Amino acid sequence: MCHMWHIKQLAVHACGEHQRLQGASWQMFVLVLVAVSFAACCGAAVVPRDQRYASPDAERGHSWGGAWRVKAPLLGHSLMHHSGEVYGQEATSTLPIESLRAVAEQTFGDQPLCVLDLCAAPGSKASQVASQLHIDLLVANEPQKTRAALLQANLLRAGVSEALILSMDGTRIGAIMPNAFDVVLVDAPCSGEGNIRKDPSAWDRWAHNDHPQQLQSRLNLQKDLMSSGWQALRPGGLLVYSTCTLNHEENERQCCQLQEQGAQVVRLDEQLVPSTPEGFLRVWPHWLDVEGFFVACFYKETTHVDPAAQMDCLSLGKMGFRRLKTSEVAGLQERVLQELHFSLPPGIPVMDKEEDVFLLTKRLPLLQKLLPHTLLPGIRLLSKQQISKELRLVAGGNLSSEEWLDLYKSAGGGLGASSLSLKSAVDAPTAWKAFQEMKQQRLEPDIVSYNTLLNAFAKDSDGAGAQEVFNEMTDVSVTPGVVSFSVLIEAHARAGHRKAAEQAFRIMQELGLQPNEVTYTALLRARLLSGDLLGAEDLQNELNVVGYTLLIDAYARVGNVEKAEAAVDALSMNAAPNLATYTALMKAYSRAHQLQGAEAVMSRMKAQGLEPNSITYVTLIAAHGKAKSLQRAEELYKEQGPNLASATAMIGAYGRAKDAERAQGVFDELCAQTVRPDAICCRQLSQALTGARPQSERKVYCKLQPSVLLSRERICNASRNAFEASIASHGRARQFCAEGCCSGFFAG
Repeated sequence: MCHMWHIKQLAVHACGEHQRLQGASWQMFVLVLVAVSFAACCGAAVVPRDQRYASPDAERGHSWGGAWRVKAPLLGHSLMHHSGEVYGQEATSTLPIESLRAVAEQTFGDQPLCVLDLCAAPGSKASQVASQLHIDLLVANEPQKTRAALLQANLLRAGVSEALILSMDGTRIGAIMPNAFDVVLVDAPCSGEGNIRKDPSAWDRWAHNDHPQQLQSRLNLQKDLMSSGWQALRPGGLLVYSTCTLNHEENERQCCQLQEQGAQVVRLDEQLVPSTPEGFLRVWPHWLDVEGFFVACFYKETTHVDPAAQMDCLSLGKMGFRRLKTSEVAGLQERVLQELHFSLPPGIPVMDKEEDVFLLTKRLPLLQKLLPHTLLPGIRLLSKQQISKELRLVAGGNLSSEEWLDLYKSAGGGLGASSLSLKSAVDAPTAWKAFQEMKQQRLEPDIVSYNTLLNAFAKDSDGAGAQEVFNEMTDVSVTPGVVSFSVLIEAHARAGHRKAAEQAFRIMQELGLQPNEVTYTALLRARLLSGDLLGAEDLQNELNVVGYTLLIDAYARVGNVEKAEAAVDALSMNAAPNLATYTALMKAYSRAHQLQGAEAVMSRMKAQGLEPNSITYVTLIAAHGKAKSLQRAEELYKEQGPNLASATAMIGAYGRAKDAERAQGVFDELCAQTVRPDAICCRQLSQALTGARPQSERKVYCKLQPSVLLSRERICNASRNAFEASIASHGRARQFCAEGCCSGFFAG
C-alpha cells in the first residue's frame, strides 16, 4: 500500500481519440486526477459513457488509454473544459464516487440505477456519477435557486441527459419519496477543515467565539440530511456520506447515529486505502499532500416493499402536458439527428401549454411528487419550435470556446459561466468587458472573479489598470487575499512600477497576510526590472522555481556563472530545476564564453529527462556562433531542425564568421519551408551579407553580385511582409520601425 501521493500537476485521463464521432453524442466526464499512486483507485482512466444514445451509423469503438498531463491553470482555459468534456476536481473530492463505484459493481452488477445526489451543486460529483455509474436517472438537488441553475448548466454541459434537477430543502426529500432510490449520495455541508492546504484560515474557525454554535448547527443539518437520504433509499440500496472536514463529530459520530437506524457499514478497506478501524475512508492532508476527506458507505437491509404503494398513476393532462404522437416523435428525432447529429435518449416526449417540448424521464410515475420542486420537468427539446439551448448544450458539436460559453451562460451557468468568459479573455480590455457584462447581469463578482481580472491586467503589464481593479475590490468590500496582492505586485513589476510593487508588499504584511513563493517571485521581478540585483538576492530563500529561474537569468545577463550555479544548487535542495532554469544557466556560461560549461548544462538537462526546446538550442547555437565554432553550431542546428528561431541563430553564426553564402542558404531553406522570416531574421541576414565585405567594398560588391542583390530584394519583401504580420499580431515591428531598421536594413 502506497500512501505517498505528491500533487504537482493534474493528469487528465481521456480517450486518445477525443474528437466527437460523426453522428454520435458521447459527451464524457473525464476524471481529473493525479496519476501517481493511491492503490490505483484514483489514477485509473475513466471509461467512456455508455454510447446507447449514439446514432446507429456511428462507430462504436474508441481508443482509450491516452492521457494528457495538463497543468491546473491551463485546464480551465481549454476547449475540453468549456465543452464539458473535462471537469476539474480536487483529487480527494473524487473519492466518494470512486468508493461508490467499487461497491456498486459488487452490489448491483449491470443494473441501471436511480441515484439521488442530495447536496449536488455545483455538479462535480453529480457529473462523476453520470460518467462512472450505469444510471437510469440522476436526481440532483440544490436548495438555492441560483446554485441549482448552475448545477443544471454544468450537467447539461457535461452531456448528462438523464438528470432531474431539484431545488428544495434536502431534509424533506426522504419524507416525500421514501424507498425510491437505489443509491443516495450525501456530500454534506461541513466546516471544511480538510481544505487547509489551499485555505489556512479554515483552522481559524476554531478560534471564533461562535464556533460551538456553528458546529452544532452543522451537526443538526448533517444528521437531518442523512436521515432524509436514508429514508429515500430503497431496501438493498447504498448510501455514501462524505465531508471535507477532519473532526470526529461531523464524521464518525454522524455515522454512528445512522447505524442506530439500522444502517450496515460497507467497509472500504477492501476497496480503498487508507481506512479507519470502522471501515470508513479518511485522508489526512499531511499524509498525502492533498485536501483532507472522509467517506463512509452504508447498506440498507432488504425488506419487502410493495411497488404499487409507491407508484402513482401518471396523468400527463393534470400536469399540463400532452404526450407527442408517434409521428411527431419520429419527426423530432429526425430533425435533431440532422441538425445536431444527436440521437435522443429514451424518455417520454411531451408538449406543455406554451408548446415547448420536453423529454420526461421514464421513471416519472415514481417521482412525480418531486416535479413541483424541479427547475424543469426534463430536458427542453424545443422552445418556440426551435432546437433549445439545453439540447444544444447536451448534444455538443464542433463549437468554439466562445460558442460553448454563450450556450453555457444562456442555460443558467450564472457566475460560473461569466467567470469562464473572464478566464478565457485574451487581453485586459476583453476581460474588463466580460467583467462589466457580469455586473450588468446583476451577478456579484467574487474574489476569484476579481483575481482573474487582476491577472488579465498583469499579463498586459498594466499596473495602473490592475490597481484600479484592486481599489474597486476594497470599495465593494471584497477582501483581497494573498493571491490578490501577489497578482497586483506582478502587474506593477511587469509595468516597471517598482515603488508601487514594494508598497503593495508592505500593505500586505501590515494586514497580517503571509506572502508566499508567488508573492516573493513577483517582488523579485520588480527589483530585477529596476536593476536592483542585490535587492533581488535578498529574496532568494523565499522563491519558487520561476523565481529562481528569473534570478539565474539575471546572473546570466552579466555572465556571473558562479552565482548562477549557486542559485541552481539552492533551488535543487527544495525542487527540481526545469527546462527554463537550465536554459538560463546555459545562457550564463554562453555570456561568460565558457562553451564547455554550456555543453555540460545540455548534458545535465538530458540526464534529468528534460527534452531541450528551441530556446535551448538557440542559446547554444548562438554561443558557438560567437565563438565561431561553426561545426558544432551546424550539428545543433541539424539536431533541432530548421525553424524560425534556430535559423535566425544560425544565420547570425554565419554572419559572425563573415560567411554570406551559407547565411543566404539557411535563409533560402527557411523560405522553402513556407516559414515567413520575421524582422529579426531579416536583420541578421542583412548584417551577414553586408558584413561579408569591408566597408569600402560594399557598394562595389552590390554592383558586382547581382545574385546577392536579388537576394536582398527578396529579403526586403520578406521583411515588409514580416512587419505587416508583426503589426497585426503583437506590435513588435513597431519597435523596429521606430529604430529605423526597416529603412536602414540594406544601406550600402
